[in-house]
Amino acid sequence: MEKSFKLPILDFYNTDLLKQGSNEWNSLRDEVFKAFQEYGCFEVMFDKVKPRDLLEEIKEIFNFPLEFKMSKSSTMFGYLGQNPTLPLYERLTIQDVLSHGIAKKFAHLFWPDGNPIVCDMVLSYSKQLSMLEKTIRRMVMEILGVEKYIEEQNESSNYVLIFNKYRKPTRDESGIGLAPHTDKNILTILFQIQVNGLQIQRVNGQWVDVEFSPNSFLVLVGDVFKAWTNGRLHAPIHRVLMSRKDEERFSIGFFTFPKEGYLVNVPKELVDEDHPLLYKPFDGIKYIQFYKSESGQRASHDSLKAYCGV
Repeated sequence: MEKSFKLPILDFYNTDLLKQGSNEWNSLRDEVFKAFQEYGCFEVMFDKVKPRDLLEEIKEIFNFPLEFKMSKSSTMFGYLGQNPTLPLYERLTIQDVLSHGIAKKFAHLFWPDGNPIVCDMVLSYSKQLSMLEKTIRRMVMEILGVEKYIEEQNESSNYVLIFNKYRKPTRDESGIGLAPHTDKNILTILFQIQVNGLQIQRVNGQWVDVEFSPNSFLVLVGDVFKAWTNGRLHAPIHRVLMSRKDEERFSIGFFTFPKEGYLVNVPKELVDEDHPLLYKPFDGIKYIQFYKSESGQRASHDSLKAYCGV
């Protein structure tokens, strides 16, 4: 296995000045599409948020007693920990994070005063990354000539914010933080702090360590976007491995999902003799439920094809 692997690094620092249709826009758009086709992901430089500050605040929650954290789970918020199959991993989830009042409710769950600082940081972080995500998705849709679906796509999307913690393994534990998988959503924007551990499986089956700057993000294609583009994009298989030499690893995942009940349907413009239809229409949320089922786990090598492949 290669010791490390450098993905394309794309600069989104000046998105406010990036004019659609300009040479700068078109050049960056081409690089985005090329990276998604070849790797399914790329490193993005983006300075509109301060993820380190947000993580420092959220770390406090992971130190709360387990029973307290478990008691705060609901349909909108969830804590996952003490999973025997993934003992190194803990996760804190905020569903539909940009819906009115959600950030405030989340803060009130864990802090008596509602922690307005965390509330504002969660909301600001999510708003900025949603704009970045929409820009990236627009670029892909422009390349494919299906811009007319942009508004529909935006209106049918929800955003989920997940805080992840991985502890180092003991002598008797394996280093698996997260097992190999593809993301089951549309796009993922990932930030990690200090400790690496992310690995991506290349098309040739080789696992490579992915190192990216502590001031940048990783953008990954999910199964839903791969399906919607009729397989034009690559959804990378990835995992997290921890070493006994590592410190705790923290990351923030910002996930774009289709809304419940929305039918993911390949646009007719993306189906032709050279690109026959690969995926039947499917409900994105029901696909996730399938993946978690016994049948889905048996087909985990390609759960998308098993669920809705033609």
